[in-house]
Amino acid sequence: MPHASKCQAVIFLVLLLIGNIAALSLGSAAKPYDKQKVCIFGAGGYLGGCIFGFLQRCGSLYGTGIDGFQGPRAITATAVGSLTLNSILSKNFVLAQADESFVKLTDMSSIDSIENRLQGFDAAILATCYALETRPVTGGSYEKTPNDKTTEFYMDRPRSDTYQVFDFPDHSFDLFRSSLEGCRAAGIKRLIIVETDSQFEREFSPRDKYLDMLNTCGIPYAYIRPNGQLENSPNSWTFAKGVQGDLLIERGHSLDPSSKNLGVLYREDLAAVIVQSLLSLDWSINSVINVGCTGPTSTRKDDAAVAKEWCVNSERLKSLLEEN
Repeated sequence: MPHASKCQAVIFLVLLLIGNIAALSLGSAAKPYDKQKVCIFGAGGYLGGCIFGFLQRCGSLYGTGIDGFQGPRAITATAVGSLTLNSILSKNFVLAQADESFVKLTDMSSIDSIENRLQGFDAAILATCYALETRPVTGGSYEKTPNDKTTEFYMDRPRSDTYQVFDFPDHSFDLFRSSLEGCRAAGIKRLIIVETDSQFEREFSPRDKYLDMLNTCGIPYAYIRPNGQLENSPNSWTFAKGVQGDLLIERGHSLDPSSKNLGVLYREDLAAVIVQSLLSLDWSINSVINVGCTGPTSTRKDDAAVAKEWCVNSERLKSLLEEN
């Protein structure tokens, strides 16, 4: 090969490498053919289930960079978490489902078990606090005796009020800490942390302790803080309705103690923001995102657009995240 041709080939490879690195440093949508696998902790909760459903839709459409074959993956403690997840999917995402290949029952007291469930995945979505429920360990999973008990955890609550959940801050904090350690051991590249402490009727935990742990962990993260009380959208919400609120999104690199509570924020809208952050934000940069709602949105699309988008009105979320 002539010397000039060799130089051109080297330059081409260097430019290709630079392009790949640049794309990887952005959100998943910047490199849609390189599918990123995402797992959700506590996916049996309503917020977690909506995140899972949106990620499934992302995985079915080109342009998102989200894997729809091996992921998304739900991390739950028992088969009850799988049942509640599928209840959310079938009702709110129109007969969608997650079979056992997408749901991994995990011994959350074991960092090795968490690491094993995350192998080969790229990003993880965690909450700072979960609704908890004592359940028997599902047979054939990680039980040691037939009467073993464990704690199922929901992000941030089950959809139904019939579950006998409780709030135990120390246990939630242990879950958060062990999840981070499992993510680091498994080589997770990106974390999305959803602050959920204020949704529980107890003294609010210092937020800095979570950021301190995240910074020590070393995995790049987006810390999403809802400014308002989380509620489920009324009127039988499905994915076809998309984002319902006129959202206010502010980005920064630290927590702003002056951020105001803006009232009600729908869980479905927050789930969409979480997923859009994976698609749009630079995976190499730490950021804090405050999310609030100022009222109902007036933006709507016709029914033909529903099949083409992972979430109706998601373009507005993309603009809000990228303009900050």
